[in-house]
Amino acid sequence: MAEEIKLCSVSELFGKHFFIPAYQRGYRWEMRQITDLLKDILEFQKKANSRALGLGEFYCLQPLIVLYREEEDIWEVVDGQQRLTTMYILLSYLATRGDYGIPPELFSIEYETREKESYSSKEFLKNITATTKIDMTNIDFYRMSDAYLIIKHWFEEIKPTIGKIVDTLISYEPDENGKDEANNIRFIWYPITSSNEVNESPNVTFAKYNQGKIDLTNAELIKALFYLTDGEKDKKKHQIKIGYEWDDIENTLREPDFWHFINPTQTYFNHIEFIFDLVATKYKPFLDINIQEKIKKDDRLRVYYIFNELIAENVKIYEDSKFSNTRDFLWDEIKTYFRTFLEWYHSKDDDNKFTHFHLIGFLLQIGGVENSIEKIKELSESKSKPEFIEELKGKIKSYFGEVDLNEMGYEDNKDKAKNLLLLFNVITTMNGGFHKFPFDRISNWSLEHIHAQQSEELTNEKDKIQLLQEQKNDSFICKNKNILEEINELLSQSTIDQSHFAGLQKKIFDLSSDAGTTIHSIKNLALLTPSDNSSLNNSPFHRKRDKIKELDERGSFIPICTNNVFLKYYSKNVEQNVKWDKKDMDAYLKEMKIILNDYLNIANNESR
Repeated sequence: MAEEIKLCSVSELFGKHFFIPAYQRGYRWEMRQITDLLKDILEFQKKANSRALGLGEFYCLQPLIVLYREEEDIWEVVDGQQRLTTMYILLSYLATRGDYGIPPELFSIEYETREKESYSSKEFLKNITATTKIDMTNIDFYRMSDAYLIIKHWFEEIKPTIGKIVDTLISYEPDENGKDEANNIRFIWYPITSSNEVNESPNVTFAKYNQGKIDLTNAELIKALFYLTDGEKDKKKHQIKIGYEWDDIENTLREPDFWHFINPTQTYFNHIEFIFDLVATKYKPFLDINIQEKIKKDDRLRVYYIFNELIAENVKIYEDSKFSNTRDFLWDEIKTYFRTFLEWYHSKDDDNKFTHFHLIGFLLQIGGVENSIEKIKELSESKSKPEFIEELKGKIKSYFGEVDLNEMGYEDNKDKAKNLLLLFNVITTMNGGFHKFPFDRISNWSLEHIHAQQSEELTNEKDKIQLLQEQKNDSFICKNKNILEEINELLSQSTIDQSHFAGLQKKIFDLSSDAGTTIHSIKNLALLTPSDNSSLNNSPFHRKRDKIKELDERGSFIPICTNNVFLKYYSKNVEQNVKWDKKDMDAYLKEMKIILNDYLNIANNESR
């Protein structure tokens, strides 16, 4: 029995037999979940009764993921048993309140026996309306009987119109074109094959879907909206087309380098929801103001509600005559966003550089309202490619303001120092022309002092001893008799004097740098990930260089400019590799000024 994903009215479940296997949780809904569902149904019913709904609008329950067992003619429920069981209990109660068209035989539900019972869950549910008190036989019967009493009490207290509630639950009369005349409650019917196309057992499928249930629900609700057509003609062709395009977008967005380029921070179970968020936010203002106020920013189904309202009301948000309805326009918008992001990712400029990728990627990394992907997309639509690139450069300049690289550093503005070094690495990579900066390799950045700031960071006795012993064996330091004597003096103490230790480290730095350069200056800083930074501790320059090499060989991501620093790539006429001195620092700073000249307003720029 091959079936497809579709919207399924409650009445379409009648006559089916459902089986809940033991790998699932039993029925566990409590008062909050049950009353929330009842309130939602009542609110939807009132909205429908006041004609505040669009034609064909419906209240959608979570997906009902099922596997058909042909030999037994039953549907194994992989996920969705809580709402399915609650719906059965609700309909059973409503059937006791009068003849409202609820059939005597609904659908059957049987939970696989976990304990030996003479009375099956199928029989218990069939006779649920005889419940007068909570059944203590087992936990499933306890929750089912409790649910029935909660529903009964809620109806007795709230006193909604029973007939209208029943109509809302089970009325479904499509017209001759397949369009819904009535508004009602729907499940997303989500059948899987016996092999689930990847030879998974149903319990593995359950675990996979249950792990991302909230995100799956939002994505599948929206997917169902786009699967709908205005009639039966070409329905299958339409759904195949949507499915193919959906999979293409989702699979491409899952490529790590592409995904982290356009989306540095947010997480989604279904990556296509990132684009849904953008499109929904753009067109939400077209909705009636009262509808907008009801859609809360922190509602997990906010995006679905926006799409549903726009499509159900066929809100006019487009002028292009090629679209006959809002649904088709919105799907085209989703594809347009995707194509735009893909073009940024692949596009090269006249110099054969991935300029769009690197400049946009950097702006999205530093974030901010003006650097949002929506703002950048709007900018790209109104400018030629060369103009767009100049605008992106302008955004970068605006973020940093006027920059004096001689003064910038750790103490001046730590975050801007990190982002400036990030820009230096990004532009250096871009100028190479062959590679893209790996935004997917970044989770966070840490500022690494090229020459370590040991005196300020080391307070632990064991760490201080280890550093002093390393320094004692350093051939560069061994040449200085006075420094060596101070090291030996500190090592002979039972407890190392902190002020003496700090003073000694300053002497070593001054000696190493050949100038009183501030240790926090940008010309003594490089980027590393926090884990790699911590592994370097406070080692001398030449030891850090060796450790950087080891990290690189182990597969750590060492930014190109950090690698260059420890290779002394920027220095001219290198005479020694054991220390980071004034000439090295000045050469490093000069290279920054040259590389970043077109992207910063550099004060006192003497690089050219």
